[in-house]
Amino acid sequence: MPESPDKDLTKAFKTIIYCVIILGALLGNSLVIMVVYKRKRMRTTTNYMIVSMAVSDLFFAIFAIPPSIRTVYAGQDLLVRGIIAELICKLVSFIQQVTIDVSILSLTAIAFDRFFAIMLPFRKVITCRTTKILISITWLIGILFAAPILYTNRIVGEEGEGTLCLEIWEPLFKSSKARKDYTFIHFGFFYAGPLTIITVLYTAIVIELWRGNSITFRCKANHQEVEKSNRKVLKMLVTVLVVFALFWLPVYIFQFTFYVGSDTCITGLIQFIGYFFCQATSALNPLIYAFFSENYRSGFKDCLRATLHCQGRKLFQSDSSTGRSVGGRRNLKKVELYIL
Repeated sequence: MPESPDKDLTKAFKTIIYCVIILGALLGNSLVIMVVYKRKRMRTTTNYMIVSMAVSDLFFAIFAIPPSIRTVYAGQDLLVRGIIAELICKLVSFIQQVTIDVSILSLTAIAFDRFFAIMLPFRKVITCRTTKILISITWLIGILFAAPILYTNRIVGEEGEGTLCLEIWEPLFKSSKARKDYTFIHFGFFYAGPLTIITVLYTAIVIELWRGNSITFRCKANHQEVEKSNRKVLKMLVTVLVVFALFWLPVYIFQFTFYVGSDTCITGLIQFIGYFFCQATSALNPLIYAFFSENYRSGFKDCLRATLHCQGRKLFQSDSSTGRSVGGRRNLKKVELYIL
């Protein structure tokens, strides 16, 4: 029986929305990586962690949004068979989980970096070498926690029912209980726990900055510029955090209502909106950076200008100049401002 025009229109609308997200995520996060690579002054500990987040957002957009488009037209059918279906079933969900974990762990690492930078400005607690170790640890933790997916995700129903990918924990565990436990553990370790830690750290930073009588800052000749710079950075990072927390919350609500057996009130439209929001974070983060940071804005413009003028080699040339500070000044300060 042919589908109604309304259903066709809905599918087209969803497809366009998903395409906008994936194009925005690919372009925006690629620009983030390129700007930090090109501008030497942008190579700070926080920006390195932001680049790690940009890489995870790129992978998330590539491995989460195309399957969502497929679901619009084919439901849960993978549309392929054999070894290709096995690889898609296991690797797609695995990579999605890794990128989600890396994002929240990166936000946590950034919070600690800002905390030490504000509270202990004369001590370099998190160095570039430490940052590389932290980034490696975030990816390692994400890979280890997502590893069970490589065991649980399996192909079923290939004969006459399409190729379905289901989460099956047998024979090691009982699927119904294991799925629930895994979800709640993930919520604690990669959502509620990190958000609580980050909130505590940023609250301490806000108190330190907004009370305006920090001895450590007042003993600097340019303490006003330093505080202004730190506040700009903090506003941007808090915005990224709030977007992540709010946009991923509906997904956990869906999962919790499913496990308690009260998901009948959640319609297909509500599910689409919820999953749309969480996927949109991969495209929103670069926009947030551009909105709050003059250096990212100008860097994005330079990269786009070089692309439009077919100056491909300029995209890969590292800028050895000092660049501009957050305040846009070039004169040398007694204490270097934090560049973002």
